Parts: sequence; C-alpha cells; structure tokens
Amino acid sequence: MILLIGMAVFRKRRLTVIWMFALLLLEIVALNLLIAFNGAASNPFSAVLLIPVVMACVWLPHSAAVAVVGLSIAAQWTQWQFTQFDASHAMLAHAQGMLLGFTITSVLIMTVVFYLRHRLNQQEHQLHALREKQLRNEQLLAIGTAAAQLTHELATPTQAAQWLLEEALEKTQPTPDWLNDLSLQFSRIQNKLEHWRHVTDDVRHQRTVSINALALATEIQHVMQLARPEVAISWQVEHQLESVNINADRTLLPALSNVIVNACDAQKQISDAPVLASIMTHQNGFCIEVRNAGHSDNLSQLGQRLMPSDDGHGAGAVISNATLEKFGGTLRWTHANNEVVTWITLPLSS
Repeated sequence: MILLIGMAVFRKRRLTVIWMFALLLLEIVALNLLIAFNGAASNPFSAVLLIPVVMACVWLPHSAAVAVVGLSIAAQWTQWQFTQFDASHAMLAHAQGMLLGFTITSVLIMTVVFYLRHRLNQQEHQLHALREKQLRNEQLLAIGTAAAQLTHELATPTQAAQWLLEEALEKTQPTPDWLNDLSLQFSRIQNKLEHWRHVTDDVRHQRTVSINALALATEIQHVMQLARPEVAISWQVEHQLESVNINADRTLLPALSNVIVNACDAQKQISDAPVLASIMTHQNGFCIEVRNAGHSDNLSQLGQRLMPSDDGHGAGAVISNATLEKFGGTLRWTHANNEVVTWITLPLSS
C-alpha cells in the first residue's frame, strides 16, 4: 500500500530501486506490527502480508525481490513470539499451519512471477530482433529495387555502346589497342548484366544447387585476386573440403567475397600485413575465418543495419548477412588481440 501511495505521489518520475525497497520494507514492518498486536499468527488477515511480496517480485530486481521475500517470511515467523497459546491449545496447529502456508505461498509466488518475467523478457528480445530484421529487410528491399531499376536503365545504353564499338571495330583498320580494350570492358559489363539476370531468376524461383566446398574456396580466391590484387591474403584451405557440399544459389559467392573485400579494405588502411583467411570444416559446417587489423567500433551492429560512416553505409555487410541467413548460415564479427575476426558458417548439405 505504502509503495502504491509513493508511486502515486511521485507519478511524474520513476522511483529508484532503493526507494521501492525502502517503502516495501516499511510496509512489511508496519503490517507485521499491526498484526502482531491483533492476534499475531492466529490473525486470519495475515495473508495481507503477501501483497508486498507480490509487488517486490513484479517491480524489483531479482536480488532485491528475494531479500524482500526473505524479510517478509522472517517477519511472519516472528509473529510466533507474540502468539499466546498453551502447548495443548487447539489453535496451536492452526497457527503453525498458517505460518508454514505463508512461507510456501511466498516462495511459490516468487517462483511463478520470476518465471513470467523471464518469459516476458524473452518475448521482448524476440520482438526487438523481429523489428530489427523487418527494418533490415525493408532496407534491403529498397536497395534491391534501386539496383534492379539501375540495371534495367543501364542495359539499353550499354547495348547501344556495344553496337557502336562493334561498328568502329569493323571500320577502323588496323584496330588500335585502346579500342580493343574498350570493347573488352564493355563485354565484361554485358556479362555482369547477364549474370545479374541469372541471379534474379534463381532468387525468384528459389533455385539452389549443391556447390562443392573446395570449388567454392577456389572461386573465392580467384575473385579476390581480381577484386583486391594489391592486398596480400594468406590462404589456409583444408583439403577435406573436396568431399563436402553446400546448398546455395549464385548469390553466395558475391556475399562471401564482399565480406573478405571489406576485411582487405580495412587492413589496407592500417597495415601492410597480409589478411589471414582460413577456409575449413568446423562442427559439421563450412567455415571461413578472416583476420584483419581493425577497430571494434559498432561490430555488434555490423551486418544488422545500415550505419552511415565516412567509408559507406555498411550495405554490403547487411546484404551478405541476409544472404547467409537465407542459406541457414551465420555471419559475426569479434575483436581480439587488436584484430577484427570475421566468422562465417554455413551448413553442409546432406
């Protein structure tokens, strides 16, 4: 009661744990004194002492709530000192039963309320994670829509430029080297656009294939030689990968290579030492461990949401994380010994 009155008086600000504990302690002392001088343990209204127990278990931290419950039980058992019964009195067993019942009821209330609080906390964490995932999916949808629109708009001028280059190649004899190089680059652009169409087709139809882990490791090394030739990468690849496979689609390789590219970019800004990349099997899964020099800022949020910075928005990490989750994998970052450790896991196909 006293705690409720205090919360009503100070309703514009939240009471601290110390204040709530003090008010509940005052309420326990006041109620026990009132009952002690009105029949003590034989007073049928002693069940009102359960009210502070319930409020403590609901509003206080676990340690403080346990302390309140223990003090309330101890105070109730002190009522025995105020109970004036003969050893043969008929109410003696009744009073003992009331004290024992109060103790058992207090412990049960505490256990049930703690369990319900634990379940509510779990549900809150799950809802928070769901909201974060929904926000991330909305961002990815916007990025994907913009990428698809950009690809569609680039297809026509790229094709027109390719036709002009082919015409120039036919009319210019002998063909200069720069024109051949320009034609080669436009051919690569067309190949990338064609690959994009295949990727979107796989995603739309949810097609997955069984990919050999060793072949995937070889492709990753080839992609990194083309993407970041200026950064040294020390590769450690297990030979046992030849006998295991992974179920995925064409989006897996860009997702994995993008993570390693980010590690190389971070390493290049800090040190000339090589990036350490290990590709192996671990606990019945396909694993990639990448170690590079870097900072621990925002590692817990990396890959979960867009985070604007001087180097970008972290969209690549978000897309890679979402892609790996689609295949049942995980992507996480940790910081150890002044290094950023990227840990990628994917389940093996049966």
